[in-house]
Amino acid sequence: MKYLAPMVAAVLLTASGCGVDSPRKPVEQGEERHPSNDMNPLPKEEPVPHERPKAVKRTPAKPPGHTPSFEDPRKIPAGLEYSEMVRRFGTPTMKVTDSPGRTTYSYSKLKTQVQVEVQNGKVVAVAAINTGF
Repeated sequence: MKYLAPMVAAVLLTASGCGVDSPRKPVEQGEERHPSNDMNPLPKEEPVPHERPKAVKRTPAKPPGHTPSFEDPRKIPAGLEYSEMVRRFGTPTMKVTDSPGRTTYSYSKLKTQVQVEVQNGKVVAVAAINTGF
């Protein structure tokens, strides 16, 4: 019983003509053909010459190391507008929305974490924490 499936497969392969060479076209004098050429004859195409890409004008890059300097976020005064705070002290590293009108922003600086509470677009409280890192 376990040899029945391989025997049936062998009979079917033989009956379908697998493994039997198909008749080939006669080869012309000096021409060498591979059997796969009989299956898919493709017309030969001439290679297309490549065009060189046009030069692209580039603007000079900004000098490396040019980073805007911001003020120390520990010196943020209460009553300052949020847009002015971002302009003077930079973009906060973290934002937590406490309520619809109240948001806490954090600035992470070397060994210091500064938390700024903003209510209705104005700074209401600033707290600096020494992290030691």
